Amino acid sequence: MSASATGAGRTYYPHIEGLRGVAALYVFIFHIWQTAIQHPATATLSGLLPWTPFLQFGHFAVAAFIVISGFCLGLPVAQRRAEDFRPLRFFARRARRLMPAYVAVVLLSVIPFCATGLLHGAHINPAHIALAVALHLALVHNLSFAATEYLNGPLWSIALECQIYVVFALLLVPAWRRFGLGAPLVLAAVAGFAPHFLTHSFDWTVPWLVVLFAFGVAAADICARPALPALPWNALAAGAAIVALAALVPYVDGEPDWYLWLPDLLVGAAFALFFVAAHRSERILPARVLSTRPLVFVGTFSYSLYLIHAPLVDFVGALLWRVHATAAVSAAAWLALIPLVIAAAYAFYRVFERPFLSAGFRRAIDADVQRTARAPHPAAFATEPAA
Repeated sequence: MSASATGAGRTYYPHIEGLRGVAALYVFIFHIWQTAIQHPATATLSGLLPWTPFLQFGHFAVAAFIVISGFCLGLPVAQRRAEDFRPLRFFARRARRLMPAYVAVVLLSVIPFCATGLLHGAHINPAHIALAVALHLALVHNLSFAATEYLNGPLWSIALECQIYVVFALLLVPAWRRFGLGAPLVLAAVAGFAPHFLTHSFDWTVPWLVVLFAFGVAAADICARPALPALPWNALAAGAAIVALAALVPYVDGEPDWYLWLPDLLVGAAFALFFVAAHRSERILPARVLSTRPLVFVGTFSYSLYLIHAPLVDFVGALLWRVHATAAVSAAAWLALIPLVIAAAYAFYRVFERPFLSAGFRRAIDADVQRTARAPHPAAFATEPAA
């Protein structure tokens, strides 16, 4: 797809969908790793810990999702130069897209959450659960340290992303329209780091991820131009990826949240530059790999997989701990859980997610899922505009 292949609405990129699929699968495996291998209270495969450090980077898969959101939501705005961007319409479309599945999973999560607590011998407090459900439905649970990973851990990032949408629509887009691309990048940095320096708190919410969202917006702005700037985008993306990987070498899961800001920014910049390089030529190897049919297929329901997996992982971990499962039994259980959860996520997607996709976006998904793996594909435009 050439740099000029733009149009009204969001352009559908198979390699972006494939990246969603990889990120969701990695987060799923990461939470199995935390429960079965790393966590001293539930680990039944702790002997594998020295051999599995490559599974500890789940946080950075969330960073990838944030950059993807910035790119996908920024692209239609960039294509139309924000002339008809209306915040209320943007919020309504985001709510229609995300909230049916989100509300369903919040309510359904109560069942495995309570079952997991009972297996651990915990007291079930209905008032606490009701409060947690209310905070989750209001998308503010991440602002409370006690509630941020209560009920369904990964949902903290959904609340954060929705809060980023508010910053995007009310602050970044007007600044982008009036002052150009540099303004939203500066404002995102101010908004992302102000909580740490002004309140010395809220690091657990990782608010600087709004900067990664802005990186995605910047990539969208560049890709929406009639011609890309004459820069060595492949080399820039490769160099950024090397720097980001180097920054992850000393990382250990469980470090204080504030220590994440620099590797987050480096990882986010690498993804944003990759999006521009892949927009310039989808024949580069990472884009071709991510565009393969299995990854694109998982990408279509990656949101559902992200939403549902953690309570099920927690429940299986508690059950194996309760019965004092052997390593062999534990390994078999975890291996069996992976395809079962993927199948459940796809079913959840068909019921709670797909009906709320725009017709154009569904057509783009269906056309791409049906293509032969690794085969060239036409530019497909998904009419699921952000504005």
